[in-house]
Amino acid sequence: MPAHGKPDPAFRFRTAHEIEALDAHFDLRNVPPKSDDTLMLACWNIANFGVQNRSDNAITLLAHICRRFDLIAVQEVNENWHPLADLVKELGPSWDLIMSDTAGNYERLAFVFDRDRVTPKQLFGEIALRARDFPKRDVTVNYTFNRVPKSKEFKGLEFQPYDRNPFIGSFACGSLDCTLATCHLYWGAGGNPTTLEKQTKYARRVMEIHALAAWADKRSEKATTYDQDIILLGDMNVPTMTPLQASYGPLIGYGMQPLKYASRVGGSNLSGKNTYDQMAFAPNRLQSRIMDYAVFDFDNAVFGGLWRKLSHIQSDTKRSSAFRKHINCHLSDHRPLWVQLDVS
Repeated sequence: MPAHGKPDPAFRFRTAHEIEALDAHFDLRNVPPKSDDTLMLACWNIANFGVQNRSDNAITLLAHICRRFDLIAVQEVNENWHPLADLVKELGPSWDLIMSDTAGNYERLAFVFDRDRVTPKQLFGEIALRARDFPKRDVTVNYTFNRVPKSKEFKGLEFQPYDRNPFIGSFACGSLDCTLATCHLYWGAGGNPTTLEKQTKYARRVMEIHALAAWADKRSEKATTYDQDIILLGDMNVPTMTPLQASYGPLIGYGMQPLKYASRVGGSNLSGKNTYDQMAFAPNRLQSRIMDYAVFDFDNAVFGGLWRKLSHIQSDTKRSSAFRKHINCHLSDHRPLWVQLDVS
């Protein structure tokens, strides 16, 4: 993605003040602290990381949020990965990263983790799936036009190889061993594609999710798999977690068990309306270890001074839009999704 434009009016923030606000919001949202008996796992699309010019203060805030977790799957890391290295340095000497090479849109996928809490194991690599390994499928794309529900049928669609191959990594923490598959799936069109071009692009995204969920289902059942405890996580571009949403259907269709987090704080985008980011567990795997989960809506904690500065804008919608431009520029247009797992 191109970098978010520099917002107007300019806003300078005091890092210490924003950290205090974040800590208070962690408590308000009941985000549990780290402990020896739990793993705090998160995924976060830190938008345009390496393209967006973020200040040292912004990196400090991003690190403060990440430090609440033990292991974070990060999406939208650009070819210029040095800002990610700056983030890891800011996190502290026990933190490390493992990342993929660049793919579509010059993006990487990465795992950022605390070596004092998490141990990387032997399996890391990209999931390169072939079209011939998956049967052709019919896809129904539902949409609304002039408030009338409609649908577009695509017959015999073939899976196209990923623009950005999902990136898998195996980790251990306490009694838990698992394999994470982080991804940033094809966007193409929004959740209400009203033109044939947008519907065709949306259908491609649906096929990507079909392939990934089918892979996880098959690998979780195979005895020779390195680790059958598989978690899919990342920016899957699933607009809403409803049965009519064609991009959500494959996850539950293959028995994957996504975290139904939207009813708690809201979605993973800044408006809270969409659930683009997902975390889904392979069938009958690890569900008994799930203790808590949610998104962390950091955007409702930081930059209180800016919100007051924008009070001259009469429309709440326009004021929120102006405010989010600063959040996008300094931090991200996505919220981190987290889960607490029992590793005792």
